[in-house]
Amino acid sequence: MNVGHIESASRRRVRGFGAAQIIVTMLLTNFNLRKIAAFVSDKIKDDAKKQVNGEPQVSPVRRRDREFHNPYTHTYPPDVERPTKPKRSDGDGSGGPPRRT
Repeated sequence: MNVGHIESASRRRVRGFGAAQIIVTMLLTNFNLRKIAAFVSDKIKDDAKKQVNGEPQVSPVRRRDREFHNPYTHTYPPDVERPTKPKRSDGDGSGGPPRRT
Protein backbone atom coordinates (compact mmCIF):
# COMPACT_ATOMS: atom_id res chain seq x y z
CA MET A 1 0.00 0.00 0.00
CA ASN A 2 1.47 3.35 -1.02
CA VAL A 3 1.53 6.36 1.29
CA GLY A 4 -0.37 8.33 -1.34
CA HIS A 5 -3.20 5.83 -1.09
CA ILE A 6 -3.43 6.24 2.67
CA GLU A 7 -3.61 10.02 2.54
CA SER A 8 -6.53 10.26 0.10
CA ALA A 9 -9.81 9.18 1.65
CA SER A 10 -11.23 7.94 -1.65
CA ARG A 11 -8.40 5.41 -2.13
CA ARG A 12 -8.66 3.77 1.32
CA ARG A 13 -10.45 0.46 1.51
CA VAL A 14 -11.51 0.97 5.13
CA ARG A 15 -14.31 3.19 6.32
CA GLY A 16 -15.29 4.71 9.64
CA PHE A 17 -13.78 6.78 12.41
CA GLY A 18 -12.01 3.86 14.07
CA ALA A 19 -10.19 2.91 10.87
CA ALA A 20 -9.29 6.54 10.21
CA GLN A 21 -7.89 6.84 13.74
CA ILE A 22 -5.70 3.77 13.25
CA ILE A 23 -4.37 5.14 9.96
CA VAL A 24 -3.66 8.57 11.48
CA THR A 25 -1.89 6.87 14.38
CA MET A 26 0.31 4.94 11.96
CA LEU A 27 1.15 8.13 10.04
CA LEU A 28 2.05 10.00 13.25
CA THR A 29 4.17 7.11 14.49
CA ASN A 30 6.03 7.03 11.18
CA PHE A 31 6.62 10.79 11.39
CA ASN A 32 7.89 10.57 14.97
CA LEU A 33 10.26 7.71 14.17
CA ARG A 34 11.71 9.64 11.24
CA LYS A 35 12.16 12.70 13.46
CA ILE A 36 13.97 10.66 16.14
CA ALA A 37 16.19 8.98 13.54
CA ALA A 38 17.15 12.36 12.06
CA PHE A 39 17.96 13.74 15.51
CA VAL A 40 20.17 10.76 16.41
CA SER A 41 21.90 10.94 13.03
CA ASP A 42 22.63 14.67 13.46
CA LYS A 43 23.96 14.05 16.99
CA ILE A 44 26.31 11.31 15.77
CA LYS A 45 27.59 13.56 12.97
CA ASP A 46 28.20 16.47 15.39
CA ASP A 47 30.07 14.20 17.82
CA ALA A 48 32.22 12.84 15.00
CA LYS A 49 33.11 16.37 13.88
CA LYS A 50 34.14 17.34 17.42
CA GLN A 51 36.38 14.29 17.73
CA VAL A 52 38.05 14.98 14.36
CA ASN A 53 38.77 18.60 15.30
CA GLY A 54 40.45 17.47 18.49
CA GLU A 55 38.12 19.25 20.87
CA PRO A 56 37.73 17.33 24.12
CA GLN A 57 34.18 16.47 25.03
CA VAL A 58 33.32 18.10 28.34
CA SER A 59 29.96 17.39 29.89
CA PRO A 60 28.45 20.51 31.41
CA VAL A 61 27.36 20.26 35.03
CA ARG A 62 23.65 20.83 35.25
CA ARG A 63 22.43 23.77 37.30
CA ARG A 64 20.36 21.52 39.55
CA ASP A 65 23.50 19.49 40.32
CA ARG A 66 25.53 22.63 41.05
CA GLU A 67 23.01 24.38 43.30
CA PHE A 68 20.58 21.80 44.66
CA HIS A 69 20.55 21.06 48.39
CA ASN A 70 18.40 18.28 49.82
CA PRO A 71 19.23 17.31 53.38
CA TYR A 72 16.65 14.50 53.35
CA THR A 73 18.41 12.51 50.61
CA HIS A 74 21.86 13.91 51.46
CA THR A 75 22.17 15.48 48.03
CA TYR A 76 24.61 18.36 48.14
CA PRO A 77 26.86 20.02 45.58
CA PRO A 78 30.52 18.95 45.71
CA ASP A 79 31.69 22.11 47.51
CA VAL A 80 29.07 21.96 50.31
CA GLU A 81 29.77 19.88 53.42
CA ARG A 82 26.98 17.91 55.03
CA PRO A 83 25.86 19.19 58.41
CA THR A 84 26.74 17.01 61.36
CA LYS A 85 23.86 15.34 63.12
CA PRO A 86 23.61 15.70 66.89
CA LYS A 87 24.31 12.51 68.82
CA ARG A 88 21.14 10.77 70.03
CA SER A 89 20.92 9.96 73.66
CA ASP A 90 20.02 6.38 74.51
CA GLY A 91 17.57 7.51 77.17
CA ASP A 92 17.26 5.26 80.22
CA GLY A 93 18.51 2.10 78.47
CA SER A 94 15.06 0.62 77.86
CA GLY A 95 15.25 1.21 74.12
CA GLY A 96 12.26 3.53 74.14
CA PRO A 97 12.17 7.28 73.79
CA PRO A 98 13.90 9.32 76.48
CA ARG A 99 11.74 10.03 79.52
CA ARG A 100 10.76 13.54 80.40
CA THR A 101 12.01 14.75 83.73
